[in-house]
Parts: sequence; structure tokens; C-alpha cells
Amino acid sequence: MRKKIIVVAVMLVIVLCSCAKREPAKSPASEELANKISEQFKDLNINIEEKKAEELFDDKNNMDFSKIENFAVRQSKHGEIGVFRLYTDVNADYIKEAAHKRILKLQAEACGLENLNIANNAEVRSYGNYVYYVSHNEKDKIFKIIEDELKGV
Repeated sequence: MRKKIIVVAVMLVIVLCSCAKREPAKSPASEELANKISEQFKDLNINIEEKKAEELFDDKNNMDFSKIENFAVRQSKHGEIGVFRLYTDVNADYIKEAAHKRILKLQAEACGLENLNIANNAEVRSYGNYVYYVSHNEKDKIFKIIEDELKGV
């Protein structure tokens, strides 16, 4: 009987740990995260104004910006990042899909082999109520900056 209780308790702990949500330790505005990245990656210095950024994602009125608390997009000649802070993580999959569509556009618009490789290696991730995408040759370093900031490292 004692073994059964221990086994059930261990299984319960495993299930609870696997179901735990990743919640950011800090909640910086998207603009703060984008600025932190731009400080280290000077090429990502083109700040896309909100109206222009909405046009990048809203070709056919298929993105509901009311689900987004704030966002920032930075571009360069060779890359692009987008950071979205949502009101709730419930909408993360919806925004991730919109970011994937943006990556498809970047791939279609890529000129030259280097830019095509960068666009083809672009990735979308989420952490709690944040969704972010990176299309840049230093994508792993940029993801680390974002995730360290959200974890409070």
C-alpha cells in the first residue's frame, strides 16, 4: 500500500510540473525588449512605427490587435524581430500564427542567398503572455536576450 501511495505521489508531481505554465518573472514592455536587442545588435535599428507594423501583419484584416497589449518590430537590411506582449497567454497561439505568416512573407521577399537563409531559419517562440519572432543571423543570441529578460536573469 505504501508503495502505491509513493508511486501515485511521484506521478502527481510529474504531471503538475509538466503542466506548469512558464510565466515571466518580469513583464517589460515590448519596446523595452526590442531596445535591449537593438543595443547589442546595431543593425536592427529601424524602428517600425505602430501603424506600419500593423500593415506588415494585417494584409486582409486577419490580425486582431485588440489581443495585444503592446508590440515592437525592428528591421534591418538583413533581418527582423517582433515582440508582442499580450493581455493574456490565451491568445498566444493566435499571435504565433500571425508571426508565422509574417515569416512566410519575409521568405517570399528575401533577395539573395544570405537573406533567404536568414528568412528560412526564422523562428517564432512564446513565453507566458509574450510572443516573439526572430529572422536574423544571430537568432539564438537574440532569443537568449529576450528569454533572459523575461526570466529576470
